[in-house]
Amino acid sequence: MLIAVILVFNRMIRLRNKVRRAWKDIAVQLKLRHDLIPLLVSTAEGYALHEEQLLEKVTRLRAEAEASSGAQERGSRERSLSGALGEVFVLKEDYPGLKADTTFERLSRELVTVENHLAAARKYYNGSVRIYNTYIQSFPQLMLARLFFFRPSEYFQYEEDGLPPTV
Repeated sequence: MLIAVILVFNRMIRLRNKVRRAWKDIAVQLKLRHDLIPLLVSTAEGYALHEEQLLEKVTRLRAEAEASSGAQERGSRERSLSGALGEVFVLKEDYPGLKADTTFERLSRELVTVENHLAAARKYYNGSVRIYNTYIQSFPQLMLARLFFFRPSEYFQYEEDGLPPTV
C-alpha cells in the first residue's frame, strides 16, 4: 500500500513539473514576442503618423498582457494583442514605403516565427495540463491529490481553440 502511494505521489509530482516546464516555454515565447513589438511599432510609427491611436493601443495591450497572471487571463490578453498586431500588419498595405522597409519585413518574419513557436509551446502545455488534470482527478489518485493539495492547472487559450470552459 505504501509503495502504491509513493508511486502515485511521484507521478503527480512529475506531471505537475512537466506542466510548469511547459508554461516556462510559453513564457519564453511570449517574452520574445513582447520584445519584438516595440521594435515593430517604432518602425511603423515613421510611416503611419496618423495611425498613432493604433500604435498606442498595441503598446497598451502589450503592457496589459505582460502584467496578466494565470493562463486564462494571459490567453485573453494575448488574444487581444494578436488582433491589434493584425491591424499593424494591415498598415503595410496602406504604406508602400513600410511594405518595402527591410527592418519592418525582418521584424514581421521574426514575429511570425515566434508565433509559430508559441503555437507549438501552447499545444504542448495544454496537452501536459490535460494529462496532469486527468490523472489527479481520477480515482484513486484523486484522494491522494486532495490530501497533498494538488490543484488542476488552467489551459492556455491563446486562440479560440474550442477548449471547454472549466467546471
